[in-house]
Amino acid sequence: MVKNAGSDANKLMHNDISTEYTKIVKTSNKPKILICTPEVTELPEGMGNAANLVAAKGGGLGDISASLIRNINENKDYELHIVLPKYDSKIKKVAAITNQQIDRLAVVLSGKGIHLVNDSAFSYLNAPYDDSAIHTPARRSLAFQRHIINLLLDFIQPDIVHCNDWMTGLIPAAARSKGIKSLFTLHNIFTEKQTLMNIELSGIRPMDFVDWLYFEEFPDNIKEDWEKHFKTNKVNFTASAVFAADHFNTVSETFLEELYHNVFPDIVSRPLYNVIKNKYEEGRASGILNAPNDTVNPKVMPGIINYNKHTMKDNKALNKERFQQEMGLPAEPGTPLFFWPNRLYYQKAPDLLINNLEDFFSKYKMQVAFVANGDTKLENKLKKLQKKYSRISFMNFNEKLSNLGKAAADFILMPSRYEPCGLPQMEVLRFGTFPIVRSTGGLKDTITHLDVEKNIGNGFVFKIADKAGLEFGIKEALKFYKLPLETRIKQMQRIMNESKRKFNLKNTADKYMQVYDKLIKEKRDGK
Repeated sequence: MVKNAGSDANKLMHNDISTEYTKIVKTSNKPKILICTPEVTELPEGMGNAANLVAAKGGGLGDISASLIRNINENKDYELHIVLPKYDSKIKKVAAITNQQIDRLAVVLSGKGIHLVNDSAFSYLNAPYDDSAIHTPARRSLAFQRHIINLLLDFIQPDIVHCNDWMTGLIPAAARSKGIKSLFTLHNIFTEKQTLMNIELSGIRPMDFVDWLYFEEFPDNIKEDWEKHFKTNKVNFTASAVFAADHFNTVSETFLEELYHNVFPDIVSRPLYNVIKNKYEEGRASGILNAPNDTVNPKVMPGIINYNKHTMKDNKALNKERFQQEMGLPAEPGTPLFFWPNRLYYQKAPDLLINNLEDFFSKYKMQVAFVANGDTKLENKLKKLQKKYSRISFMNFNEKLSNLGKAAADFILMPSRYEPCGLPQMEVLRFGTFPIVRSTGGLKDTITHLDVEKNIGNGFVFKIADKAGLEFGIKEALKFYKLPLETRIKQMQRIMNESKRKFNLKNTADKYMQVYDKLIKEKRDGK
């Protein structure tokens, strides 16, 4: 009898909590989407003027996040929520407001579906991935995820939580434990590893969702043997995210195929390869190609002499003249200008170009401009080379100067060793600039070798990441440059027309929404 009374009391308590919870949590007839991202270049005007203050960009993730948010907001089929860090220092630079006003801004924005994570880990950063002696990337990641896992998942009760890259790697596992569907987007293959103890000390309870975490050394029964693993066995964030997510995607189809076929064993860890392989074979993996921001448009972009396909012949030449002047290159309109649009990192293979520049200069008439930062040794080598050769120029990265380079150059160079997607090769097509790329990842999905006679192709493609491969691409570009100007202009106008239609963020957002709809249907069907 006492047992039955207790059971009834428990049932009553459960019903009371559920009723009160429903009253407090904002309900909607529309499916709820929560997008978790450490960066976004802009937020839609419909989310309030104050939204303009919280934008932060570190790379391509900021652009695709902005596009996805804008298109979902315009779609009206979903109730949209976004969570990103509260970068206090950056907000103060945009608007002269106090700390108290910034905190109140966070409250105002939360009512519009924009949720800012208030933590000292982000307060002093001006950009999402700035170095910090106190707050390491792992510490910032855990602070970001703590707010989402401990508060937002229960407060919002999203139908789908969309997580981006390793800094959101624990969230799909936590979502699983709460009956929430998740999508994980892999923008790059970096990861972080932390012990259960460090995760626990950050304020997250990993044992609540430990069955969906991926460990360096997988325990047979983590719940019973947790003390044995608590301080030493590390959780792999990216592998956990792929493992726990209901669906995962890379940012190009070819990169997904390359990961599945283990093309990069030296840079993709075995745990990550295993979970990607399993997800792929389960039919829960896809490649969704990124695309340039709509603001990448030679007709309206600030900092360049604007042009369209009809005025491109004259105005592109004027941009080339201006860029050569700013870079300190000889004002030679007839010399082919090659531009390096990426950071100087191993992945992008700048060494293939820099280490062979002297040989290329001895054979070919060309100018090469770098507007980039990265590996210190390569930066120093470039500084020495530009003192020796007038045909090379190197300057630290500056977005305005980089945009001018894309509009001015005849060709850009992207000999990447691997490339999850890449954006510059798609961006420059809009400017009538031809990419020279290695056939890998997103580069393979977006650039095909130019055939003037057949009037097809949009760049110059080589297969092997070595000197001979890169030199083949350069020779093909120079061969094209020797064609009559009117022939070249015709091809440039064609790729300008085709690129905006083929590579745009609306197409990308539509594919993400197709995944959302599939997961929402699964949830409704109880799968």
